[in-house]
Amino acid sequence: MTVELNYQIHGEGEPVLVLHGLFGSGRNWSSIAKQLSSHHQVITVDLRNHGNSGHDVNMGYPEMANDVINLTQQLGLNEFSLIGHSMGGKTAMVASLLYPEAIHKLVIVDIAPVSYLTNHDDLIATMLSLPVHEIQSRNHADELLAKQIAEPTLRKFLLQNLVKDGNDYTWRINLQAIQENHTKLKQFPEDVKTLSHNIPTLFLSGSLSDYVKPEHGETISDYFPQHEHVVVDNANHWVHADKPGEVIEIISNFMGNT
Repeated sequence: MTVELNYQIHGEGEPVLVLHGLFGSGRNWSSIAKQLSSHHQVITVDLRNHGNSGHDVNMGYPEMANDVINLTQQLGLNEFSLIGHSMGGKTAMVASLLYPEAIHKLVIVDIAPVSYLTNHDDLIATMLSLPVHEIQSRNHADELLAKQIAEPTLRKFLLQNLVKDGNDYTWRINLQAIQENHTKLKQFPEDVKTLSHNIPTLFLSGSLSDYVKPEHGETISDYFPQHEHVVVDNANHWVHADKPGEVIEIISNFMGNT
């Protein structure tokens, strides 16, 4: 079953959809989207169980890819490019492998088509344990999270998902579904193991991140033989947040905007 996705459109031109990572939303890419929109129609998307999009108990990459393709059909887009970060990058890869005829170019930010040991179980459990009905303010929520999550930047990122509902706070993100599907999210789906395409593909990774390793090169080439890999110096997993100017320039060059 497909889920209706929330989205924002920036600019006009050849369409580019941007897919965020775990715990994020389309608005995380708004600043970059607005700058890329001088040459493209950039559509920032909230993936299922995130942002203001619909919720569903299932959350595998084929399901999320089908949501994205369904959205493009609703918008009447016959051909488009995809940019995806982390979880959104895996969604973009799967969408391109399942529907290669629709994809013009592909940009994958700091993720590879492999399974990861990265474990967010403790993080999800911490968010689920937050007594949302007792929270008096965002500062109060931050103080409570700080007992288990030391990094202020990470807390700020997660708290973007805490919203006021009447007199109470609630998580707009579907934490229960994310927890139940976490194993799937760490993997790359078996459904596409035998697929590949020749779509021009850019892998963009941070030099301080270990998500895209040299040993992933052969697997990347098997799926995406027409790929190039650019490493951004002094950037971590959130490459677009650490080095937005460089990311915009690299993506623009790849898309052919300069």
